[in-house]
Amino acid sequence: MSRDFTMISHLRQNVVKNFGKNIVTATDCENLASLLHKNFGSNISAQTIRRFFGIIKSSSKPGTFTLNLLSMFCGFRDYEDFRKIYANSELELFFGETENPKKDYWQKSEQLCRQISESPELLSSTHHQLMSYPIARKYFIENHPMRDMLGTLYSHYFLAYLKYSQTAESKIFAYGFLFQSAFLQQNSELVELCYKKIKDTEISEKIHVIPAALKFGVELLFADISGNEHFFRKTFNNLKNARLAYIKDSEKSVCSFEYTVLESLIFTNRLKEIKFLIENQTFQKDDDKSYVPSQRKQTHDEVWNILCAAGYHKIGDRAKTQIYLNEINLENLGFGWKKYYSIICYFVLLDFTEEKEHEETLLKLQNLIDETYFCYFDDRLKKLREASPLVLENDFQGPYEAR
Repeated sequence: MSRDFTMISHLRQNVVKNFGKNIVTATDCENLASLLHKNFGSNISAQTIRRFFGIIKSSSKPGTFTLNLLSMFCGFRDYEDFRKIYANSELELFFGETENPKKDYWQKSEQLCRQISESPELLSSTHHQLMSYPIARKYFIENHPMRDMLGTLYSHYFLAYLKYSQTAESKIFAYGFLFQSAFLQQNSELVELCYKKIKDTEISEKIHVIPAALKFGVELLFADISGNEHFFRKTFNNLKNARLAYIKDSEKSVCSFEYTVLESLIFTNRLKEIKFLIENQTFQKDDDKSYVPSQRKQTHDEVWNILCAAGYHKIGDRAKTQIYLNEINLENLGFGWKKYYSIICYFVLLDFTEEKEHEETLLKLQNLIDETYFCYFDDRLKKLREASPLVLENDFQGPYEAR
């Protein structure tokens, strides 16, 4: 259901409430039209109201004048004021109470993700209020981080999140995504700032497997792009010991320790380390979070195939790259993830397609980059276009030189 349709449906309910009875007949519409003229001095036909309430069929959406007038009848300045206030009230009713096992917070968060992706206004106005609700922070942000939108105002949601969550896990989680956002937009100063925040955040044995691995991933990627070989070696040696302590946790998570680190290392040419992570992947055996739907597991499995294809492509093992490419179905990627991981996949596919398919893949790639505003990938694509059309350099190095 689109956001406009939902809001118009809510407006109908509000009009009925203020009118004092259901609006189901031509007479009801005539009476409402007279009331609107009396209260606001505006002429609106009873037929227009009949179309608004679906008493007579109409293929067109209600006009701005109709929406504004009916919003004023309900006590709002105009329709935009109604949309904004009602959306906030709806979020408060859903997320603002104590966690209720009867509510499907996962589905609501998924719906909200789709709504903010379609509405620039909602995207820019919702995060401050939404992040004040612990349940929203848990389900909407922590379990629904949209990588596809890291090049937009969506990254501000993580800043708002930090206002209310200051644990070590929260800091690594939020600054980790801000680091990725800055990296993809080639903002070197913000990359360094987020890295320092993560490096200065101490972790304990009790910290969850994903933020623990994310900390290692960020530190390794920054060490690589800044040319700090000593720190890279030291960090990766520490990683080998840490991952052993997280094997049991990885077996209960849809996203393993190795998977999380590999997400960062595919942007480097650290071939031995990439191979180590792929070959030592810990696969899920149990599920310690019953609220996570099977669709998310499907998305993570698809992402793992993409990461392995990208990793083996860097290593130069075309046979294993092809094996993983054959397993990939981009339609299995969930909302908010599909564009980002499709971009990574298409860069690999360019080296496995004939001329006609190559050009089609290039077009898909360019469209996705234009939609996501990721300067990093745009830079990579420009380098490819300057080269032979059927040649793909075997790395993702973009704004930084390979170390």
